[in-house]
Formats: sequence, structure tokens, C-alpha cells
Amino acid sequence: MRLLMLKEGLPTGGAERQLALIVKHLPPHWERRVWLMAGGPFADAVAADGHRVDVFPRRARLDVRPALPLWRVLVGWRPDVVHSWDWMSTLAAVPVCRALGIPIVDATIRNGIVRPKGKWQRRMSQAVSRLVVANSKAGLRAWGVGPAKGRVVYNAFDPDRLPAAEGRVARGDDGRCTVVMTGRMVAHKDFSSLIAAARRLDHEHAGRFRFVLLGDGPERTRLMNEAGGLRERGVVTFIAPGVEVLPFVAQADIGVLMSNEAQHREGCSNAIMEYMSCGLPVVCSSGGGNPELVLEGTTGCLVPAGDAAALADALSCLADHPALARRLGEAGSRRILDEFSVPRLVRDMERVYWEALS
Repeated sequence: MRLLMLKEGLPTGGAERQLALIVKHLPPHWERRVWLMAGGPFADAVAADGHRVDVFPRRARLDVRPALPLWRVLVGWRPDVVHSWDWMSTLAAVPVCRALGIPIVDATIRNGIVRPKGKWQRRMSQAVSRLVVANSKAGLRAWGVGPAKGRVVYNAFDPDRLPAAEGRVARGDDGRCTVVMTGRMVAHKDFSSLIAAARRLDHEHAGRFRFVLLGDGPERTRLMNEAGGLRERGVVTFIAPGVEVLPFVAQADIGVLMSNEAQHREGCSNAIMEYMSCGLPVVCSSGGGNPELVLEGTTGCLVPAGDAAALADALSCLADHPALARRLGEAGSRRILDEFSVPRLVRDMERVYWEALS
């Protein structure tokens, strides 16, 4: 069987990591190939695993010329299934796929909210595809995709990454509780609420907490200025970790992920899975797919989006009750390894492919 993956590019990101996992671990009876309009670190990783990666760069955002080499691949290689991760890739492939009877699996739903930008293009992509796969139930609900066409395949965590987390420093070695939040520093990732919570906790419990903000992006400079004196005194630290964040995550005691839910709601968050895999209790905003991953009182705490006071209270509670924090972290680690494994991801995704073919 032949599977063609389509994506605009493979930079550092959650969806890109999941694509690479699927390509790497599918059974050998699937011959797979990846077609892109831009490369990136995960394109190199897929190629290093021995799979063909074709890159046809665009000269502008709406440059349609890469569609021509894509059509040649579809006609010449004749895949059995096309798995498209972006609306532009889907719409470029549709004419030839329809002519040749090749089913398309749409994977454009990666969040738990419908954003205005690209909304109608994504709806078109979903409409022309045989099946629509999302990484959360919240995503399917947000887009109104029913059970006739919608399928949920949760993200997976790759345990091969865990050696990067070795050497974790136990909580309390220096008497401080380390809180980490990872993510691209953009407007819809609410690092500001964490900075506000840090300011409150530093005022109430001076010297007890440190906060590590991992990531880069257009909001980084603004956030560093917002942290102000907290950053100057070492209470808040900014780190751009590159592709692998686990060595930094593993040194923390609590993992946080807050979203600006007017602009964004998580699907199945890779950041949260990374926290849980390292045995960290999680505190996160309660919208989107987060409740499908973080079980309140079992693996972490859900707080209202934008509520810095509730976030500070949850962090203070976990710092005051290390046995509770340890229990939540251990339960989260078991949940990730048992229920969000790579074999489960591959099994569920392969089931979607066969259903699309049938």
C-alpha cells in the first residue's frame, strides 16, 4: 500500500512531530512518501529514516506552481491514500485525486477552536476529503464535523525521547519550586498569565518559586519586558531550547500551559504530554481538548483561561503538598505511556486509512 503525506512544511511543531512519528512507525506494508512546499527539521528526520521527501518551494504564499509537481507525483506514483495536513495541500491535490479515485484524509483540525483566518479554506478541505481526523473531540465539535466523517486520533509521545530527560533534579534540592511553560511565544499562548501569577507568588512567597519560559517567537521581547524585575532577579528565566525541550522540562516540578481562549484552544497538546511524560503535575487552562488529556485531580489541575489568581493558587497548592504533586505526576506519566503511545497512534491512524479506502 502507498501513502502520500502532504504538508506545507515541517518546521519545529507539534503536528510536524506527529507526522514524523506516523511515517517512521507505520508497518512495512505501507510504502510512504512525503511531499512538502518547505523543509524543516522534521523533514530532515523523515529523510534520515529512509523515506522519500520531495520539497517544492513556493515563491509566495499563494504561489500555485508547486501543484504541478504534486500532480505528477499523484499520477506517476499513484498512492492508495493521501493524508493532507494543510488546506492548501488538500485543495492542490483534489483535482487529480478525484480523477484517479484516491481518497484524501484531512488532518487540518489540530485545535479546539475555529479561527477566522483560513476558516473557509479549511471547511472546503474537509468537505472534499473522504474522512476528517482531529487530535481531540473538542476539535471535531468546534468545526461541527459529525461521526459520519469525523474521527479522533490522539497525539502520541515518543518514549525514545526520554533519555534526553535523564538526570532530573529532585524537587526541593535548593528549596525552590520550578514551574515551566513551553510553547511558541505568540499572542494566543498566554505566557502573560503565568508572569502575573509569578509576580503574585514572588510577592507572597519571596524566594520560593522560579519560573522557566521555554520558547521563541514574535512575542518574546514583549514578554521579557513584561517580566521586568522578575527577570532581572532571576525569578523568571527565558530560554530558547531549539527542537528538544525535555532536558529543560525534566528539571521542573510543575508544568503549565495557559491559552488565550478568545484566540486559541488546544487540541491534544504536545507540551502537556511532555510535562506528563517527565512526571510533572500539570496546571492548564480548561478549554479545548485539555480536559481530554489532563484529568482534574488525577493528573493535574484545570483553571479558567486568563485567571492568573487561580493559576497562582493551584501552583501554591502543589508546592505546599509535594506528596499530592508527586501522585499527580506519577499518574500522568503512566497515562501518557499507556494511553498515548506510539503503537496506539499508528494503530488508530492505520484504521483511518483502511476505512478511507473502503
